[in-house]
Amino acid sequence: MIESANGGVLFIDEAYSIASYVQDEAGRDYGAECIATLIKEMEDRRDSLCVILAGYSKEMEHMLEVNPGFDSRVQFKIEFPDYTEEELYKIFKNMAKDGKYKLSSNLKNPLINYFRIEKQKENFANARCVRNLFEKIKFEQAHRVSKSKNEDINLIKKCDIENVLLKINPTETKKVKIGFSC
Repeated sequence: MIESANGGVLFIDEAYSIASYVQDEAGRDYGAECIATLIKEMEDRRDSLCVILAGYSKEMEHMLEVNPGFDSRVQFKIEFPDYTEEELYKIFKNMAKDGKYKLSSNLKNPLINYFRIEKQKENFANARCVRNLFEKIKFEQAHRVSKSKNEDINLIKKCDIENVLLKINPTETKKVKIGFSC
Protein backbone atom coordinates (compact mmCIF):
# COMPACT_ATOMS: atom_id res chain seq x y z
CA MET A 1 0.00 0.00 0.00
CA ILE A 2 2.87 2.35 0.78
CA GLU A 3 4.39 1.74 -2.63
CA SER A 4 1.11 2.37 -4.45
CA ALA A 5 0.53 5.59 -2.45
CA ASN A 6 4.03 6.94 -3.07
CA GLY A 7 3.76 10.33 -4.71
CA GLY A 8 0.37 10.87 -3.11
CA VAL A 9 -1.60 10.13 0.04
CA LEU A 10 -1.91 7.00 2.16
CA PHE A 11 -5.09 7.26 4.25
CA ILE A 12 -5.44 4.74 7.07
CA ASP A 13 -8.86 4.84 8.73
CA GLU A 14 -9.16 3.34 12.20
CA ALA A 15 -5.36 3.37 12.25
CA TYR A 16 -5.28 2.55 15.95
CA SER A 17 -6.16 -1.03 15.03
CA ILE A 18 -2.57 -1.39 13.81
CA ALA A 19 -1.44 -1.19 17.42
CA SER A 20 -3.41 -4.28 18.39
CA TYR A 21 -1.01 -7.04 19.13
CA VAL A 22 -1.59 -9.85 16.66
CA GLN A 23 0.95 -12.61 16.99
CA ASP A 24 1.52 -15.59 14.77
CA GLU A 25 2.54 -19.08 15.97
CA ALA A 26 6.19 -18.01 16.10
CA GLY A 27 5.30 -15.11 18.44
CA ARG A 28 5.89 -12.35 15.89
CA ASP A 29 3.90 -9.20 16.60
CA TYR A 30 2.49 -7.97 13.30
CA GLY A 31 1.13 -4.76 14.80
CA ALA A 32 4.57 -3.66 15.99
CA GLU A 33 6.10 -4.80 12.70
CA CYS A 34 3.55 -2.79 10.73
CA ILE A 35 4.16 0.33 12.83
CA ALA A 36 7.95 -0.03 12.49
CA THR A 37 7.60 -0.39 8.71
CA LEU A 38 5.24 2.58 8.52
CA ILE A 39 7.62 4.78 10.56
CA LYS A 40 10.58 3.88 8.35
CA GLU A 41 8.64 4.54 5.16
CA MET A 42 7.26 7.83 6.52
CA GLU A 43 10.83 8.93 7.19
CA ASP A 44 12.33 7.62 3.92
CA ARG A 45 9.50 9.07 1.78
CA ARG A 46 8.76 12.25 3.71
CA ASP A 47 9.09 14.30 0.50
CA SER A 48 6.88 12.06 -1.62
CA LEU A 49 4.28 10.53 0.69
CA CYS A 50 1.59 12.04 2.89
CA VAL A 51 0.27 9.62 5.52
CA ILE A 52 -3.06 10.42 7.16
CA LEU A 53 -3.94 8.35 10.21
CA ALA A 54 -7.55 8.62 11.32
CA GLY A 55 -9.33 7.26 14.37
CA TYR A 56 -10.68 7.95 17.83
CA SER A 57 -8.46 10.32 19.80
CA LYS A 58 -7.76 8.16 22.85
CA GLU A 59 -6.95 5.07 20.76
CA MET A 60 -4.76 7.11 18.40
CA GLU A 61 -2.74 8.46 21.32
CA HIS A 62 -2.15 4.90 22.50
CA MET A 63 -1.01 3.88 19.01
CA LEU A 64 1.50 6.74 18.87
CA GLU A 65 2.93 5.61 22.22
CA VAL A 66 3.54 2.02 21.06
CA ASN A 67 6.75 3.01 19.29
CA PRO A 68 8.92 5.83 20.69
CA GLY A 69 9.70 7.22 17.21
CA PHE A 70 6.12 7.37 16.01
CA ASP A 71 4.80 10.49 17.72
CA SER A 72 7.79 12.61 16.65
CA ARG A 73 7.09 11.80 12.99
CA VAL A 74 3.50 12.96 13.14
CA GLN A 75 3.75 16.68 12.44
CA PHE A 76 0.09 17.64 12.66
CA LYS A 77 -2.75 16.40 14.80
CA ILE A 78 -6.21 17.63 13.99
CA GLU A 79 -9.09 16.84 16.32
CA PHE A 80 -12.48 17.13 14.72
CA PRO A 81 -15.36 17.85 17.09
CA ASP A 82 -18.39 15.60 17.09
CA TYR A 83 -21.35 16.75 15.05
CA THR A 84 -23.96 18.81 16.86
CA GLU A 85 -27.45 17.40 17.33
CA GLU A 86 -28.67 19.73 14.60
CA GLU A 87 -25.97 18.51 12.20
CA LEU A 88 -26.85 14.89 13.00
CA TYR A 89 -30.48 15.69 12.24
CA LYS A 90 -29.45 17.17 8.88
CA ILE A 91 -27.47 14.02 8.12
CA PHE A 92 -30.59 11.98 8.90
CA LYS A 93 -32.67 14.18 6.58
CA ASN A 94 -30.10 13.76 3.81
CA MET A 95 -30.12 9.99 4.23
CA ALA A 96 -33.89 10.01 3.99
CA LYS A 97 -33.76 12.21 0.88
CA ASP A 98 -31.12 9.98 -0.73
CA GLY A 99 -33.31 6.96 0.00
CA LYS A 100 -36.33 8.71 -1.57
CA TYR A 101 -38.14 8.92 1.78
CA LYS A 102 -40.38 11.74 2.93
CA LEU A 103 -40.42 12.74 6.58
CA SER A 104 -43.41 13.76 8.67
CA SER A 105 -43.10 17.29 9.99
CA ASN A 106 -43.00 16.23 13.66
CA LEU A 107 -39.82 14.10 13.66
CA LYS A 108 -37.18 16.63 14.60
CA ASN A 109 -37.63 16.73 18.39
CA PRO A 110 -37.45 12.97 19.06
CA LEU A 111 -34.41 12.69 16.81
CA ILE A 112 -32.63 15.67 18.37
CA ASN A 113 -33.34 14.26 21.85
CA TYR A 114 -32.00 10.86 20.84
CA PHE A 115 -28.81 12.39 19.40
CA ARG A 116 -28.34 14.49 22.55
CA ILE A 117 -28.45 11.34 24.71
CA GLU A 118 -26.21 9.34 22.36
CA LYS A 119 -23.56 12.08 22.28
CA GLN A 120 -23.06 11.67 26.03
CA LYS A 121 -22.02 8.02 25.64
CA GLU A 122 -18.33 7.18 25.71
CA ASN A 123 -18.25 5.37 22.35
CA PHE A 124 -20.49 7.77 20.45
CA ALA A 125 -20.17 6.95 16.75
CA ASN A 126 -21.12 10.34 15.23
CA ALA A 127 -22.58 9.89 11.73
CA ARG A 128 -22.50 6.09 12.11
CA CYS A 129 -25.00 6.56 14.93
CA VAL A 130 -27.32 8.29 12.46
CA ARG A 131 -26.85 5.62 9.81
CA ASN A 132 -27.57 2.80 12.25
CA LEU A 133 -30.69 4.56 13.53
CA PHE A 134 -31.86 5.32 9.99
CA GLU A 135 -31.51 1.65 8.99
CA LYS A 136 -33.62 0.55 11.98
CA ILE A 137 -36.24 3.18 11.20
CA LYS A 138 -36.46 2.02 7.57
CA PHE A 139 -37.21 -1.52 8.74
CA GLU A 140 -39.79 -0.27 11.22
CA GLN A 141 -41.42 1.89 8.55
CA ALA A 142 -41.50 -1.02 6.08
CA HIS A 143 -43.10 -3.24 8.72
CA ARG A 144 -45.81 -0.62 9.40
CA VAL A 145 -46.49 -0.09 5.70
CA SER A 146 -46.70 -3.85 5.04
CA LYS A 147 -49.56 -4.15 7.55
CA SER A 148 -51.66 -1.39 5.96
CA LYS A 149 -53.25 -0.96 2.55
CA ASN A 150 -53.39 2.80 2.19
CA GLU A 151 -49.99 3.89 3.49
CA ASP A 152 -47.50 6.05 1.60
CA ILE A 153 -44.64 3.60 1.14
CA ASN A 154 -42.06 6.40 1.22
CA LEU A 155 -43.25 8.26 4.33
CA ILE A 156 -41.43 7.94 7.65
CA LYS A 157 -43.74 8.87 10.51
CA LYS A 158 -43.08 9.86 14.09
CA CYS A 159 -44.45 6.51 15.29
CA ASP A 160 -41.74 4.71 13.26
CA ILE A 161 -39.08 6.63 15.12
CA GLU A 162 -40.78 6.24 18.51
CA ASN A 163 -41.12 2.48 18.04
CA VAL A 164 -37.43 2.15 17.18
CA LEU A 165 -36.40 4.32 20.12
CA LEU A 166 -38.49 2.17 22.46
CA LYS A 167 -36.77 -0.95 21.12
CA ILE A 168 -33.35 0.65 21.59
CA ASN A 169 -34.18 1.77 25.13
CA PRO A 170 -36.98 -0.50 26.41
CA THR A 171 -36.70 0.85 29.96
CA GLU A 172 -38.06 4.18 28.77
CA THR A 173 -41.77 4.20 29.46
CA LYS A 174 -44.03 4.94 26.57
CA LYS A 175 -45.98 8.14 27.00
CA VAL A 176 -49.74 7.84 27.03
CA LYS A 177 -51.17 9.40 23.89
CA ILE A 178 -54.60 10.77 23.33
CA GLY A 179 -55.96 10.44 19.83
CA PHE A 180 -55.14 8.21 16.90
CA SER A 181 -52.05 6.08 16.33
CA CYS A 182 -49.87 6.75 13.34
